[in-house]
Amino acid sequence: MKSLHWRYCRVERCTAKEDQSRTPSRRNPKRLRLASWEDLQETMDPVQELQKALSLPEDSPQQIQLLAALRDYLELQPAPITVIIPPLLHTIVPAKDSAFKRWVIDILHYGLSRSTLPGESKAQLATATLEDITNLLNDTSLSIQKSAIQCFASSYPLMFRVLCANRQHKGPWDMLVYAKQRILALVQAAHGPGAGLTIAALKVMQRVILVQSRGVSDPRLQNRADTSLALCPPDHPFINASQLETEGATLLQQMLSLLFKHQNPEILSAIINCLVTFVKQRPSMIGAIVTTLGQWTPNHLQQTLSASQIKSVEKAIRAVLTHILRHALAPAFTQQINEILLDQLARMDIAAREEAARRAEASRKRALPESVPQASEFKRLRVEDGMAPPAQPGNQASLSVLQTFDFTTLPQALVVDLVIANLIAVSPAKLNTVVANFRINNPPPPALPTSAGPSTQHAEDPSSSKIVPKAEPVPLDPLKMELDEDDLEYEPDKLNTDLENHGHAPEDDENDLEVALPDVAFELPPARLLSPKERSEMIRLSIQRIRSKGEVGGILPIELGDGDTPTNPVPVVGLSPQEAWILFIVRMATRGPVADSQDASGIEASTAMTKRNVASNANSIRQIVYDYVMDDFPARCRLATIWMNEEWYNDSIRREMDGRRQPQYDIWVQRLLAAQTPKLDAKDKTFTRFLIDLPSLPPNILSLLSDLCIDPDTMPVGFNSLRELVSLRPPLRTEAMKILLDLTTHPDKVIRGAAIITVRRWVPDQQPMDGMVRKFASGMLRRLATKPKLPDAEGTAESDAMAVDQETITSEDEVEEAPQDMAYSSYLPPELVIPAEKSVVLQHIELLLGLAVKSHEFLKQIFDAYCRMEPSVQDALQALIVPIVRTLGPNNSTLLDLLREFKPEAESLALRILSIWTENARPTPGIISVVKDLLAERELDPKFLIIIIGEMDKADIVKNLPKIISTLSGKAEDRDQVRKVFSNVVTDIPVGVSTNMPRVRQSERLAPSELMVLLHEQEKEIGLKATIEAIGICFAMTDVFTSEILAVVMQQLVDAPTLPVLFMRTVIQAVTTYKNLINFVATTLFSRLIVKKVWTNPQLWEGFIRCARITSPVSFGALLQLPKEQLREVVDKQPSLRDGLRDFVIKKERNKQKLASFLETLGDGGDIAAPSSAMQSAGRMESPAPNAPPPISAVAPGNM
Repeated sequence: MKSLHWRYCRVERCTAKEDQSRTPSRRNPKRLRLASWEDLQETMDPVQELQKALSLPEDSPQQIQLLAALRDYLELQPAPITVIIPPLLHTIVPAKDSAFKRWVIDILHYGLSRSTLPGESKAQLATATLEDITNLLNDTSLSIQKSAIQCFASSYPLMFRVLCANRQHKGPWDMLVYAKQRILALVQAAHGPGAGLTIAALKVMQRVILVQSRGVSDPRLQNRADTSLALCPPDHPFINASQLETEGATLLQQMLSLLFKHQNPEILSAIINCLVTFVKQRPSMIGAIVTTLGQWTPNHLQQTLSASQIKSVEKAIRAVLTHILRHALAPAFTQQINEILLDQLARMDIAAREEAARRAEASRKRALPESVPQASEFKRLRVEDGMAPPAQPGNQASLSVLQTFDFTTLPQALVVDLVIANLIAVSPAKLNTVVANFRINNPPPPALPTSAGPSTQHAEDPSSSKIVPKAEPVPLDPLKMELDEDDLEYEPDKLNTDLENHGHAPEDDENDLEVALPDVAFELPPARLLSPKERSEMIRLSIQRIRSKGEVGGILPIELGDGDTPTNPVPVVGLSPQEAWILFIVRMATRGPVADSQDASGIEASTAMTKRNVASNANSIRQIVYDYVMDDFPARCRLATIWMNEEWYNDSIRREMDGRRQPQYDIWVQRLLAAQTPKLDAKDKTFTRFLIDLPSLPPNILSLLSDLCIDPDTMPVGFNSLRELVSLRPPLRTEAMKILLDLTTHPDKVIRGAAIITVRRWVPDQQPMDGMVRKFASGMLRRLATKPKLPDAEGTAESDAMAVDQETITSEDEVEEAPQDMAYSSYLPPELVIPAEKSVVLQHIELLLGLAVKSHEFLKQIFDAYCRMEPSVQDALQALIVPIVRTLGPNNSTLLDLLREFKPEAESLALRILSIWTENARPTPGIISVVKDLLAERELDPKFLIIIIGEMDKADIVKNLPKIISTLSGKAEDRDQVRKVFSNVVTDIPVGVSTNMPRVRQSERLAPSELMVLLHEQEKEIGLKATIEAIGICFAMTDVFTSEILAVVMQQLVDAPTLPVLFMRTVIQAVTTYKNLINFVATTLFSRLIVKKVWTNPQLWEGFIRCARITSPVSFGALLQLPKEQLREVVDKQPSLRDGLRDFVIKKERNKQKLASFLETLGDGGDIAAPSSAMQSAGRMESPAPNAPPPISAVAPGNM
């Protein structure tokens, strides 16, 4: 324990140091870490608390309470778990079961699974405790075994990660495999160890299946925390990935087969919960899971589980299937899952009805006497001394309960359900037996004498003791009769004797009934003919009553079958009671009036009048149904579907009988659609379901859906309906698809995007929709690639020449597109207007760009069509391809291959794609290879060099840099590119310049002075305008091109054998930017220029004179070094220098002869005067006040 305390303290000190280094302002990091614990208790030392707990009596309440407090602390501060638990676990493995042992294992499980420890710490904890967890599997306590299995479930993914990266230690892997096989054997055991251990073992099986399978292949959807076979290298020395994958697939099949074997609802729920995890993390398993759940039935659970338990399992399976429907891969399984759900719904409905019947039978048995009297019970004690025998106590109690119970308090629907359910549960033979026994035990009272009228009594049958009642007895309720002993009198001995004499058993019920029942002829009176008004009122009341019954669900479907065993309920064509009664109401309007009209034709005076009355009644019924459906259309959508299907079928059969009959289906479906359309909600899916279920769609439905798609409030409903029509209604597929494809070119961005998302779902797997979408997208691209026709010039030979030129624009391999290959849209003009607007080009090509992300063959079509596009269309396309190029990325093999093989006309498109990839990232090896190959094979735009300039050595940079600079044309984007290039090829990078271009190695970079000298030396190859723009870029980089750098550059250039043309321009720009360079330029540099006879180069001489004026009066000393003719020329071209030079000469020159000579040269006539006040003030200035020079851009190269 001392060593454990030392380890923990060391961890705490290290953690404190790390926290102190991260937050220097916090002096007590440990106190800060425990700030959240202060609400629970004071700061504790885990090791001291453990020592205190171990000192207490084992399993005592004080020890348990102290361990619970310590667990709360470790949940808040889990870092000590990795230090404390491994040695403790190794100590308690051989110990007996105790609270402390269970506490250690629980803390280990928490640390491996739910704690906030980092992944590395959890892996370290799993590695340190693997052997002990394996040993705990042999513990005698089942609870300890269960906890150990749970710990192994959390350790397996962690250990797999560690061992995939560790190729040397095979021992832990063998131990891991042994423990895994030991635990998985519990799942397949014939006699399971118990539900708890089995569920824990199922969790291990789930983790093994997840680890030993492949994850999501799409790198964008991959989860870094997911542990799968993708982590295992193929050449691992002791982990065979293929073998593990096969084992994982086998375990998945075994887990799915357990659904058909296990009868424990808890185990079944655990298996179903595992399937949900598979759906989320391993979408490739969805197919096997859906197939298994479709084959599953609860037949093997009928004998062991109750109806409620079976129902809970059914609900769990239904929840899994519903979850799969929301998955991204659900469309591939939607039809199969819907069929499974329908089958399950029917199965659960039948089970619910059976359970209701069983409960009704149980309640009936509790209410009725305990058993039907047998033949032996018919005997009673002989009556002696006039005393009647005592009544049966059971019958008397039941009779008393029935007499006192108020049946009027029960709902009518419940009474009907109970009666029907009891009649269903009893077989006809048993029912006849019960009725016969009741008649025997409760004979009718003696017939009352009648005072008048013919006698209806029959002669008494000598073979029976029954008294035949009157033909029209007064109906009496046996439950409300006041019975006395005489009424209960019967002769069982005589009855037994008669039965023996006649030679038949008591169960011969049919003969008894024939004897007992009177033979009375009964006929219904003839029906009275109703007037049309009475018939309408009766129909209205009947419909109102049926409608109310259907709403409360008080009418059950009929059950068919005979024999002793009740049959399963048979629903009416799969309809609910409410739907069945609505169907009955509708058929009163559709099929009933025909018979009514035929019957009435012989009675009514006018057949036409009868038909009108019948039609009016039928329409009244339809109106009632219409009002009922429209009161709550989303909830009664299925009722409307049933109604419309009946109307359509009735129209079809009536059309054969009377071709002139007006169809009712079109009328009422139009009314339903017109009434529901204004009420549509964007999230309502019932409208779409109603349209799909209609047997025939009206002609204007497509135009209605098109309008819904354009309306922002109903856009989802419109697109969902069109999508379902295309998928499920082949006759309307072409027209519906045409509307959707037209909407992909809609001017509104939102509508166009919704249409593109809708049609893109069919690409590339669902035919024939895939081909239709591809053909339309390619046709739209061809419209952009069609060159506009040149305007005709009537009557001139020039027009003929233009026509010839137009024919030769297209090369031989560019064949004119046939008109039928073009695609047309109602939202686009018939012909493309040139110059094309970017928004119009986007309408044409956005669908194709969206498809190109999945189907890369569209990329080649874009390159081919680009060669034939008009320049304005090309410019728009270059701006529109940015998102898709970034999405595909620089590693897309298809796009890289196209960049290697593009046609010369598509050079600007290729350059744009490469620029998009490299504007915010370094060029990948694939890009570098492509550009180098292209530069080696073709003469390309120098801008291609910008992409790989950072990968060149110094010699190549010097060689290719002039080509890059020559691309400057006054555009801001060109200047930005060149500035980035300069930033990456010079040694010093300015602060604040952001660029993601690759940095050239320091040894391969150019010094700033070298770059500036290179610009002047290569001015002819680059071009004077481009060189001037490049020099301006350098001067803007003030952090790199400082005054010292510029002084070095000017010194190197002036020492060159030949001065560059732009030299003096650069000097003027230098002294304008940096005032501290004036003394250097006006003294040292001017003296060197005079020595080099700068006046021999007119451009340089002009710049020298201007620079002399800018740097005056500091430049006066150098100017006096000029020959007299050049000095006179300077004064003549810059008269403002005359007075300054005169004063400077008078002040500085002491030799009168030389002074006179200078004054004569300056044109002053040789007069010597005192220095001017201006010169005196200028002489006192330490630095000149330069005159504002003209803008550098205004100085033309030819004037310098």
